[in-house]
Amino acid sequence: MIIRSIILTAALAALILPASAQDQSSATIDGQTITVKFAQPGASKRVMASFQTPADIAFKGVKVPKGSYTVYVLTDGPQWQLAVNKATGAKAATYDAKLDVGRVKMTMGSPSAGPAAKVTVTKVAAMAAKLEVVSNGASASAAFHLDRGGADSEW
Repeated sequence: MIIRSIILTAALAALILPASAQDQSSATIDGQTITVKFAQPGASKRVMASFQTPADIAFKGVKVPKGSYTVYVLTDGPQWQLAVNKATGAKAATYDAKLDVGRVKMTMGSPSAGPAAKVTVTKVAAMAAKLEVVSNGASASAAFHLDRGGADSEW
């Protein structure tokens, strides 16, 4: 079975593309700026970006310690999944599920006209944000919040 995935890793894109060809989106939550960097897909048809957080965060069911990651959007079915992965840089060119911190089911959105691919981080509450992905007319998002060590009561 072929698993189609949108690879989001700007660390790799930085090796391939000039900085001017990269896009960046960030959201500041309680003084912590969470950033995603990505490049429009080239001949490989892969969207590449990295995900960096200076604070511990939590997606529904997945705690992510502060640091740099690659996120992969697994699109093999009607329900996309966001895989947060420890691989960065050239190592992230090939998805290795063994390096996943975890996977999160994404909320599918309405079909979207616009860019072939776009990744954004948007603040949605005082301590929460969402990562949104648009690819080939489809859209999906995954909400997260700062992880302050307590129960995951927001979910």
